[in-house]
Amino acid sequence: MANDFVLWGPPVVPSVPGEPRYERDVRRWVGRCQGVGVTKMITGAADPVLVDAAHEKGIDISPYVDYTAFPSYGSRPATYGWSLAYLRPPVESPEAREIADRHRPVWDGPTVGEETLDDFAREHPELWSLTRDGKRELRPGERRYLSLAFPEVRADKTARFIAALECSGGADGIQVEFVLGDEDEHGVTPYGYEEAVAGPFREQTGRDPFDIANGDLEWLRFRAGYVTLFLKELRQAVATRFPGTRLTTTMIAGDPDNYIKVLQDWPSWLDDGTVDELYVWWRTDSDLGRLERQARHVADVVAGRCPFIAELSCYHPGSFQDPELMVEGARVARANGADAVGVYRSHAVEQLGLWSALEQMAKQ
Repeated sequence: MANDFVLWGPPVVPSVPGEPRYERDVRRWVGRCQGVGVTKMITGAADPVLVDAAHEKGIDISPYVDYTAFPSYGSRPATYGWSLAYLRPPVESPEAREIADRHRPVWDGPTVGEETLDDFAREHPELWSLTRDGKRELRPGERRYLSLAFPEVRADKTARFIAALECSGGADGIQVEFVLGDEDEHGVTPYGYEEAVAGPFREQTGRDPFDIANGDLEWLRFRAGYVTLFLKELRQAVATRFPGTRLTTTMIAGDPDNYIKVLQDWPSWLDDGTVDELYVWWRTDSDLGRLERQARHVADVVAGRCPFIAELSCYHPGSFQDPELMVEGARVARANGADAVGVYRSHAVEQLGLWSALEQMAKQ
């Protein structure tokens, strides 16, 4: 693990699965990754051609599935127009890259759409998770969540992770990518007020969640317990269907009290041996001081119970896009307890010409 270097994202190639040149393109991509020291690829979707090409080069490969604490099954979009949509040169051209690097993006909108739902959520409104006000209509920009208190929801999400492994044709692991969902003004998850959650909380604690703050620590930990339950069931399903396949998680980095606010009680995942590797994602933050402090906290809590991998984004606004900063970020993460480091994501590496930075990070 100490010598591992991870790259997230799909192969950046001009073809798609099923096209005659896809296998050739993928093998070239994988070879380039190996050449700069990549030992693990976490690719979103994975297919047998990609998995075989990675394994031939000795690269470990996993698909990932993005996931919110209580799973999202739809949304009411509020989309913004961006000035970069009006680039005159082709977006793939060097001229477009030069303009984009100089341009300060400007937005307009939002344009509000109608709620769109996954079929499972549309057919089962009784499984929806609710906010404190009990409303069932989404405001613009909000997502529709289903409640992990219902076994049917946990089973449906588990089946989707298993399907990603089945489609991969032999991946080494599966990653649960925790992204942020809706939050209240204090950065706290606002859902979980359906009776299937609120009722058991009353019975167990003698307290009514409607009479306490949304950020009450006991109430947060109770809701987070359903996330932990889902991960345990997912781990068992993976172990049964694909023995030896790793279950890993990644979550957006924060200070110690930030994780439980979004129902990520990750120390309990380590206590139970639920995850094989813990990834922490510096997604929209490239401040080295925060990286040092937050990585040290994670390493201290992990205390060697599983590998801890620092995931540095070079894709998102505010992320590590300067090559020297990327290399220094990798050094800081390792110096503060990370067992390995990696970079999100492949499109940024290719478009920003960051291959040399990856090679330097991998050699540390």
